[in-house]
Amino acid sequence: MQFDSDQARIRPESDALLREVARVLLEHPEIRRLRIEGHTDSAGSKVRNVKLSQRRAAAVKQWLVEKGGVDAARLEAEGYGPARPIAENETEASRAKNRRVELLVID
Repeated sequence: MQFDSDQARIRPESDALLREVARVLLEHPEIRRLRIEGHTDSAGSKVRNVKLSQRRAAAVKQWLVEKGGVDAARLEAEGYGPARPIAENETEASRAKNRRVELLVID
């Protein structure tokens, strides 16, 4: 998913991916719980990044419920801020990898 810089507003170019996620969830009721995890790079304060990542995860959940028709009870949103990087935070390219939302089937 793509977001405006330092914002939780999902960019329109993410709609196709979100529609596909909603379709899969609607067609597969055996997926009972999906965790939406928000992550950030380490730039800025940890508290601010955790809040931003939580808002972004919540925005994805809201989109899936309101526009995708997914039952909210099947979704949970968590923000982890910079706590779970997948790349070093030394360059802009590596920081960009850490600014992400991951979807995990948990049940």
